[in-house]
Amino acid sequence: MKSLVVLLVSLFTVATANATLIDFEDVAASETRVVYLPSTPYTEEGFVLTSTHNHAAVIDVDYSTYGFNFVGNDTDWFGFSEYNTVTLTADSGSSFDLSDLVLGINAYASSSSIDVLITGNLFSGDTLVSNQTNLTTATFINLEWTDLVSVVFTTSNDAGLDNLNVFATSSAEVSAPGAFAIIALGLVMIGFRKTRNS
Repeated sequence: MKSLVVLLVSLFTVATANATLIDFEDVAASETRVVYLPSTPYTEEGFVLTSTHNHAAVIDVDYSTYGFNFVGNDTDWFGFSEYNTVTLTADSGSSFDLSDLVLGINAYASSSSIDVLITGNLFSGDTLVSNQTNLTTATFINLEWTDLVSVVFTTSNDAGLDNLNVFATSSAEVSAPGAFAIIALGLVMIGFRKTRNS
């Protein structure tokens, strides 16, 4: 019985994910911004945001030069332009989950609203798509996407991104059917051992 308990505890310990909030705080000094180039992507808590163009930056909430303002958001944020495609990956190359995020318009945009296409590339090779249209302010987006290798953000105009709620998953995770198979095998082994000792 003790072996079964140890097996179950270790199984569920292996399958846990590590929650991370990518919030861009304390990156840019007060009233400044830090530009990120394709060759120097933004990294936080084991995740990487890579842009295809140099129009991407972490922006302090009090930075107002050029009219930069993530409308409706009151914390530091990641801004990117329509010239950019921004890709989120885990820096370890492992799969991850994206639960939710805040997305919206940068007041610098030349329009009153933006559209953002979010594309999730799954470990299996499949693709998930979320098209967020007519965003006029910071908007909470609930995705609940799992087993991702990357997420790509493409915007129609200047956008802001904040508070990405991500979970790093281990390549050592055991799938639900695999976990049940291991449990069944453990029970068979325990039963075999008890009959052998009798």
